[in-house]
Amino acid sequence: MIDTIEIGIAKDFEFDKKGSIWRKTFTKGDTGEILESYFYNDEVLNINIDGKGLSIKTNLSKLYGLGDNNFYPLGVGAMNIAINETLPRLLDNIGIICDLDKAKVWRLDLFKNVSLSKPYGVYKDILQTLNLKRTNTRQYPEGYLIGNTLREVMFYNKVKELKEKLGFAYVRQLGFNDERIMRGEIRFLKHRENKRNGIEYLKEIPDKWNSLKEVYSNYMREIFKYDFKGGGELDIETLKTLINNAMIDLTMRGKWALEYYGLYPFTFVNKNDLLNALDMHFSRRQVYRILGDIEKAKKEYSKRDKDYKRLYDELKNKFTGEG
Repeated sequence: MIDTIEIGIAKDFEFDKKGSIWRKTFTKGDTGEILESYFYNDEVLNINIDGKGLSIKTNLSKLYGLGDNNFYPLGVGAMNIAINETLPRLLDNIGIICDLDKAKVWRLDLFKNVSLSKPYGVYKDILQTLNLKRTNTRQYPEGYLIGNTLREVMFYNKVKELKEKLGFAYVRQLGFNDERIMRGEIRFLKHRENKRNGIEYLKEIPDKWNSLKEVYSNYMREIFKYDFKGGGELDIETLKTLINNAMIDLTMRGKWALEYYGLYPFTFVNKNDLLNALDMHFSRRQVYRILGDIEKAKKEYSKRDKDYKRLYDELKNKFTGEG
C-alpha cells in the first residue's frame, strides 16, 4: 500500500558532522552569502540537512530489507518494524539523533497492484481518457501520469519495471510470467496534502492503515467517474446528469470543468451551446481550438465498442475496490 515516503523534522535533531554525512557549500547569487548543507545517500536512505531542517526519503520495502522488490505492500507488523526499529537504528549508525515522533510526512506514495485479464498495453487507450480535477497530463515512460505540485496519479506496467530493476529470471521466480500486472499509484507530494488526507506525522501511519486504503479508493473513484451499464452504453440517466453538471460547471468555471470532466460529456452537446459557454471564459482562438478537440474526441469515442467499456469497468472495479 505504501511505497516511497519522505519525512521532515524542522528541529529536535542532532548529527555528527565528522561522521558519514557529506557537507556541501554554495553561494547565494543575490547576496553572495555562503550557505552550507549536508547530505547522505545510500540504497535505502536519501538524507538532506539544510536551513529547513532534516529530510529523510526512503522506501518502506527497502527499509524492511526487501531491496528493490517493492511489489508487495508491507503489512502493519512489517511497517512497524521498518518505521520504529530499522529507521532509528540506521539513523543512529549514520550519526543522526532525532525525535521521529515529531517527523512530519512530506511525501507519501500509495499503491495497488491489480491482475489484468489482458496484457498491459491493451489498456493504454483507456488510461489516456482519465483525468483528475486541477491536474495536468505529464509524460511518463511506459505509463500514464496526471498531476500538479501537490499530488500525482500514475498507472504503469509494474512487471516491466521489476524486470528492468531485478532481472528477467528473478521476476519469473516471483511468478510473473507475463505483463498483466498494472500498478496504480497516488502520490501526495506536500505536507499539507498529506495532512488534508488525514496523515500528518510518521508515527500515525501504522494506526491509519485502513483509512489510507479508503483515501486511495476515494481518489480512484474520482478518476473512474463514469458508469457503463452492463459493459455496454453509458446508462442514459447517468449520462443526462453528467452532461447537465458538466455544462453548468463549464458555464460557471470554464477551464476547471474541462480538467475535471475531460472532453467526454461535451461530445454530446451541440456546438452553439458549447460556443456560448466557452466564450465566457476563453479567447475566440482558444474556443475554436477546444471545439476542435471536442470534435476529434467525439469521433474517437464513436469508434469505441463494448470491449473498451468492459476494459474500463475492469480497471474501475479493481482499483476502486468495488469488485
